[in-house]
Amino acid sequence: MSHNICAVITGSGSYLPTRQIPNSEFLKSEFLESNGQPINRPNEEIISKFQLITGIDERRYVEDDLVCSDIAFFAAEKAIASSGIDKETLDYIIVAHNFGDVKSGGTHSDFVPALASRVKHKLAIENPFTVAYDLPFGCPGWLQALIQANYFI
Repeated sequence: MSHNICAVITGSGSYLPTRQIPNSEFLKSEFLESNGQPINRPNEEIISKFQLITGIDERRYVEDDLVCSDIAFFAAEKAIASSGIDKETLDYIIVAHNFGDVKSGGTHSDFVPALASRVKHKLAIENPFTVAYDLPFGCPGWLQALIQANYFI
């Protein structure tokens, strides 16, 4: 007898930083070739070509008073609201990230306690059986977190 179990995403959340930096902010930047030599073209042309190739015309930056666990909390709040579930019924909180909490202007990476446990605390989840753990996996971490969550289900 085989059983097909299908995991379904019932909600999602995200955080979009509020500080917008347009490409024009890079007009005074120095652009270099791969050999370290300055590119011999006007910055306007370099920025325009970059925008044409990538479609990027602005960047978003997190405000200086926020760290990774703060923005994870904002996204988690929206995901819980979007799903309509009771946060106390969560089995796991998995936070995939690159290098922990780093304060603006700092170089110290703060991994302890786990960012996931900080998110659980900020969500005010009292359920002691909600397991919170980090997945410091770099850029593909979000995918690895989905794979692990699927296995748990």
